[in-house]
Amino acid sequence: MAVFCSDAGHGGRDSGAAWNNVLEKDLNLIFTLQLNSLLKKRGHRILTTRKSDDNVPDLLTRCELINQHHAANSPKFDAIISIHCNVAAYKNETGRYVAKESVRGFYAIYSRESIKGRDLANSIANQVTKEGIVTRHGGKLSTVELGRSLAWIHKTLPPAVLLELGYMTNPEELRLLHDKDYQKRMVRAIVDGIDNYILG
Repeated sequence: MAVFCSDAGHGGRDSGAAWNNVLEKDLNLIFTLQLNSLLKKRGHRILTTRKSDDNVPDLLTRCELINQHHAANSPKFDAIISIHCNVAAYKNETGRYVAKESVRGFYAIYSRESIKGRDLANSIANQVTKEGIVTRHGGKLSTVELGRSLAWIHKTLPPAVLLELGYMTNPEELRLLHDKDYQKRMVRAIVDGIDNYILG
């Protein structure tokens, strides 16, 4: 058994990205609740930063609460997983945002200073690619990137990864992010990647 902290990115007043009347915070919560459920079924202990869209602490407060819990409790968190969705758009000459619809893909982001974070990010991205969840639909290969200024992976004590599940500005990926079967497959691949990391 391992101990994880999950985070459904944004929430409350912070909607995160928004596109075509879809709010990122809502998709993040859907995936995170499924992630929590499957991790528990696999025998892991899970704490989460939010279970709904009410009374959501801001990002830095969440980081502080996680660090306090990690420092004061045993067993410690083995890792933190923060769930997000992405957008790719530019502002045209009229000031309107236009989608870069061709941009798509899954990203697992970690801190340069965290070897464990790197290993976890690689394990998850490899499993998502292995399952063909992204590439099967013509998408970009799952990639692992270094986070440069993301508070979530730099201001928390346990190893942390931030997962960008897909692009809301890509019509096909947005459709898939709402598809219940796709959600289950994505979450299963993420948890398989987490288990592979834990088993070493």
